Amino acid sequence: MIKGIIYDHDGTLINSEQMHYESWRDILVDYDVDFTLQEYIREHNGVPTIRNAEIIVETYGLAVEPTDLTHKKLSLARDRFAAQPSPLMPFAKETLQNSFDAGYALAIATGAGSREIDLTMEAYGLRHFFKTIATRDDVQNSKPAPDVYLLAQERLGLKPGECVAVEDTETGIKSAKNAGLYCIAVENDFSAGQDLGEADKLEKNLAEAFVHIRNLTMG
Repeated sequence: MIKGIIYDHDGTLINSEQMHYESWRDILVDYDVDFTLQEYIREHNGVPTIRNAEIIVETYGLAVEPTDLTHKKLSLARDRFAAQPSPLMPFAKETLQNSFDAGYALAIATGAGSREIDLTMEAYGLRHFFKTIATRDDVQNSKPAPDVYLLAQERLGLKPGECVAVEDTETGIKSAKNAGLYCIAVENDFSAGQDLGEADKLEKNLAEAFVHIRNLTMG
């Protein structure tokens, strides 16, 4: 019996990946790195920020600590999100409203920080939909580790078989599956080239994902 839905944030509820890419691109100009959109999509989309920094430092032989590069990226991205929140993904607010009205307990499990989530919640008036929000600030290990999903489940008071995860990236799907969850993938322009085959179901958008959840619930 499905009682809860745990949503990813970036790329699932909000269309934020372009801004994440542009933040990395603009920071790396100072290190004479021409960071392309194709490279970001191929190597970095859905990957924790610190791991992205480690890959970039190793790939380009940069004389900077990955932690320092991470801080620069997070600071710039926060400033940009604060100035202009990323748009919602198609059907995001309608799907959250439908999920809430149907009586599901809702949560977010994200690799983003709490401040980034706060900006989305405040910009679009979404906070009341969620019983809990688990972010990278709340756990020791980021996705693909299961930590944020395990924490979200615990806070919802539900078992893995009672929750469905909705994700958009290979990394996020692995995190949900590592937590024992049924996972629906909704791909976007940034994740369409990734291997999303570990998901239990692939849907075109959030509205279709919700229909599938209702069918699971109704048996």
